[in-house]
Amino acid sequence: MTVLITYPRRSVPEDLRARLEQAAPISPIYLPLRHLRAVPLSSQDRRRIARSAYLVVTSHFALTTLIDLLPALVPAWQGALIVLSHKMEAVARDAGIMHVLVPDEENHRGLDRLLAALPPHMGGAGVGDGDDVRDAVVGDAVGGVIELCGNLHVPDDHTRIPITSVGPTSVPRICIYDNAWDETDERNAVRSIRQTVAAERSDDAGTCERDQQIVHRMRIDRVLVTSPSAYQRLQRIIAATPESFIDELTYYVLGPSTAHTIEADGNAVICPRTNTDVLRRILDRMLRDLAGRPQG
Repeated sequence: MTVLITYPRRSVPEDLRARLEQAAPISPIYLPLRHLRAVPLSSQDRRRIARSAYLVVTSHFALTTLIDLLPALVPAWQGALIVLSHKMEAVARDAGIMHVLVPDEENHRGLDRLLAALPPHMGGAGVGDGDDVRDAVVGDAVGGVIELCGNLHVPDDHTRIPITSVGPTSVPRICIYDNAWDETDERNAVRSIRQTVAAERSDDAGTCERDQQIVHRMRIDRVLVTSPSAYQRLQRIIAATPESFIDELTYYVLGPSTAHTIEADGNAVICPRTNTDVLRRILDRMLRDLAGRPQG
């Protein structure tokens, strides 16, 4: 058996990668089920970003996209950045963004509390309407809060949290990146999984007495799923290569919205109990489960 992690290998801390390599009978498969790419912004959206008092980002890709964008903004942005975690704060400060705010809790509730505490003329009642792009509403020196996000929104997830309100008023969003996945991506993912599993079966062919034992052992039985969209994409992959997976997978997730999506399909799912450092916490749990699993 082995595990599938729908997260970039380079983004998993080195110590956890080493422990997973040792714990899993077969090397883990790292396969992100998404392509993130920055999207071109209109001059109007660039102006809105430059004149905002607060910019909110809740994903690392949104943060790096903003960092790449900042040098090109005219006028230069001089507001405050609101991020979801101290890890993101460190990335922002390393990029030269000094005015950074972090909620006391790395989830939607903490973010809502932080936004609600902003001075009314800087946020709250002065946020403005996302569809009304008059500069007097959304920009200039005291011009409100804007969320920079992707094209897919995941409510109540610890890692990808769209903001629904500051008090009674919606926070306007600007989409700065796409979470893309197409038929070619799906075919490539299916091919990658098949080749990896087949290679492991071939390597182990001389150590088992029966081919059927080999086939059973060389399947994926645990999956870390990072979002509802990744889960939906995974189901299509499983349908295309069912021989690569056991019938009853155990799913590990980073937040409750992904858990709810998986549970609605009647599948077992394990979710972190706390809202901080969720990737490490869920992989620690997976490692404990691997340690207690019979081998072979």
